[in-house]
Amino acid sequence: MNVKATATGAGHLLVKRFTGQFWLRRHWLKKTQWLSKGELDALQLRLFKRFVRHCYENVPYYRRLMDRRRFGPDDVRSLRDIRFFPILKKKDVIANINEFVSTKHSKWLMNTSRTSGTTGMPMDIKRDIRSIGDNHAFLLRQKQWGGIALTDRCAYLTWRSVAGINDNNGKLYAYDPFMKELILSTYHLSRQNAVKYARAMYEYDVKAIDGYPSAVHLLAKTCLEAGMYMNLRACFTTSETLTDPMRETIGRAFNCRVYDYYGNAERTGIIHTCDYGSRHIVPEYGITELIPIDESSPQRCRVIGTGFWNRAMPFIRYDMDDIVIKSDDKCPCGRAFEVVKSIEGRCGDIIRTPSGREFGPTALTHLIKVFNHVVESQAIQETPQHVTIEYVPDSEFTQKDYSDLSSAIHRRFPDELNVDLREVSAVSRTSSGKVRRIVSQI
Repeated sequence: MNVKATATGAGHLLVKRFTGQFWLRRHWLKKTQWLSKGELDALQLRLFKRFVRHCYENVPYYRRLMDRRRFGPDDVRSLRDIRFFPILKKKDVIANINEFVSTKHSKWLMNTSRTSGTTGMPMDIKRDIRSIGDNHAFLLRQKQWGGIALTDRCAYLTWRSVAGINDNNGKLYAYDPFMKELILSTYHLSRQNAVKYARAMYEYDVKAIDGYPSAVHLLAKTCLEAGMYMNLRACFTTSETLTDPMRETIGRAFNCRVYDYYGNAERTGIIHTCDYGSRHIVPEYGITELIPIDESSPQRCRVIGTGFWNRAMPFIRYDMDDIVIKSDDKCPCGRAFEVVKSIEGRCGDIIRTPSGREFGPTALTHLIKVFNHVVESQAIQETPQHVTIEYVPDSEFTQKDYSDLSSAIHRRFPDELNVDLREVSAVSRTSSGKVRRIVSQI
């Protein structure tokens, strides 16, 4: 037994399920998912009115803003009134960070979480400790959509680690009996250790895995190479862009559907995948606005979120700095939730050429995905004229694969950009263990 993992799990169990209103919220969410569109709109309006009143009475930034605009809580008549509030950027929050903290909440009842800084600006977020249970209830409903019950064991391949960063020979995983979680470290993920992780999943009889797409994909690909097939009920991915080739490989290795879900540390909006495979904006969590970036492409939208549940540090119309492709399709699951076709990921991760041309993560993904023997890749722009693409080959990667990849890269990128290939054993990760498809150093 890992004492640290067990003790941490006991603390998580207390905070997530017994400090706030987890059980009440869980029961409530079972009912609200089947409300009609009109009923959901009415629910959102009621929650929004309550949220605006809290912001006006307890949050200095919003009290000052609303007084200046001569707009108060009683002026909220419809969901359209959210447009009285300006779109909030992360840099504006950082510049006024203390003004967003609720004066109603004691610092002893707040939890501090730091954003990952994938956009270049890490930020400390205060959370009402009771809201952690609410958020946990929403995440568990996502698990239930994938057929995973509260009592089922689940493996987690995310930022958590149970060994020193240079320890590669000891036990690199731990089981938390309180939360029923098998903790696997992305920091130690390699082909050799992936086999150990797979064996641990067998040993603990986990029913699902939850993790970063890049890490779960590497684990899945290693399992396929080693002939280790698993029958999981579901796989959940988050925090990075899940590509179609990743989804196919993961589904084949674990013989299950992949449920991609989305959220942020600021707690301003979430998108979950239902049992029919559609990505849904979750309306009970908050108001999520999809604002077209360009009139010529109205389906490609920036995500603006207003989350109802974290009252310790509330944000109204927060720019989540992500892009989604919205859909007009109706899902056969029967829920009246808006459907999103895909999530493109962070807006800031782009390659800029000297002439001003831009290439986003999707460009790199489409370039690499046709090469079956590349496990992971990452583009690093060191100067305006130079980019290095680091790649992790699998055991079947050949010189021909290298030549084909090199040719494809030089066909896709303009001559003004010098692009080199570099083979590595693992691509770099952020402080939270995530892989950024593109890292700009300029």
